[in-house]
Parts: sequence; structure tokens; C-alpha cells
Amino acid sequence: RANVVRRDDNLQPEGDFQKRPDQTWAPGERANIVKRGDNLQPEGEFQKRPDQTWAPGERANIVKRGDNLQPEGDFSKRPDATWAPGERANIVRRDDNLHPEGDFHKRPDQTWAPGERANIVKRGDNLQPEGEFSKRPDAIWAPGERANVVRRDDNLQPEGEFQKRPDQTWAPGERANIVKRGDNLQPQGEFQKRPDQTWAPGERANIVRRGDNLQPEGDFSKRPDQTW
Repeated sequence: RANVVRRDDNLQPEGDFQKRPDQTWAPGERANIVKRGDNLQPEGEFQKRPDQTWAPGERANIVKRGDNLQPEGDFSKRPDATWAPGERANIVRRDDNLHPEGDFHKRPDQTWAPGERANIVKRGDNLQPEGEFSKRPDAIWAPGERANVVRRDDNLQPEGEFQKRPDQTWAPGERANIVKRGDNLQPQGEFQKRPDQTWAPGERANIVRRGDNLQPEGDFSKRPDQTW
């Protein structure tokens, strides 16, 4: 390992350092507050909304039109259908035209045998450490260098007397009087209530039971008895 070479520094400060000059505090200049006059003034008298009197609106008369659609002639109902068994084609079983020829070759029996495994070859290590290992030198603890604490003087000082907020006395706020307006909507004439309805049973169609069009044919073959 090569030795550590530390080069000398060829940059050196020349002359005296110029520090920031001390500044003394002085209050800043503040412009006077100028409040401009308002150049917009209302002219003449304000015209308020004219009072409107209530009057009932016009309502058209209710006209009920007659129905111009009427059934004509007799209704034709569905004709009664009589049951008849459907036609069923005879079952035709076709002969099989595919037949195996010759003898079948079955898979030969295979006996189990362990597989071949290559021998384990352990290679030698061709990397060897040379010389002595240099361990890390023991470090001795020492406290670090700490700069001295310098407390600067405060260059901001209050001048004159502080003006506190003037005391305010509580007084209730002004509240407008409550004005309740009259209702300008009034019902006219008499109300027509719903006429009384008497209960009557509804019309119900007669129950029609249709005949069954599925009938068993032939003899039933029951399951043969099984002995356990």
C-alpha cells in the first residue's frame, strides 16, 4: 500500500480581514396616512318598488273529452284444443363399422433401478492469503474541540411608552323590530271532498281445470329386489 502524501496548501490569506461595520438602530421613516374623500354621491331620490295588491289568477274551466275508441264486433277467443299423442320415430341403431385388427401391444414391464450419479469432486482452493493481516489500530478517545459560546448584545430596544388597548364597555346591539307579514293567499269557493265509496266484491273469473295430456304407456318395470 502506498504511503499517504499530504501536499502543502499554496493559498494563504493576505492582509487584514474587514469585518462588517457596527450598525446603530434608528426608527424608519413612515409616510403620513392620507384618507381620500369619496367622489361618488347619490343624486336625486331613490325610486322604491311600487306596492302590489293581490288579485286571484285566472283559471281555465276543466274540459273532459269523451273517449273516441270503442270495441266493435265480437271478440274471438282461443279455440279449445283436444289432446292427441304426438308421432314418434322408431329408434334405429346403426352397426359399428370400426373394428380393431391384430393384437394389441401393451407397454413392457419396467423394473426399477437406481439412476447413475456422478462422483463428487471437490476442487482445491487456489487463493491463499500472503503475509500478515494488518488490523485496525486501537483508537484512544479524546474530547473534541468546542468553540467558546459568545452571546451578542441585543441592538433592538423599545422606545417611549407602550399604548395598551383602551377599555371597552359592553352595550347591547341594536336589533330591528320583528314584522310579521300577512298571508296574501286565500282559498276560494268550497272544497270538493272525495265521494263516499261503498264496498262491493270484485268480479272473479270461473276456475277452469284443464285435462292432463300426458298419460303413461306400457307396463312399469320396477327395480329388482337386491339382497344385502
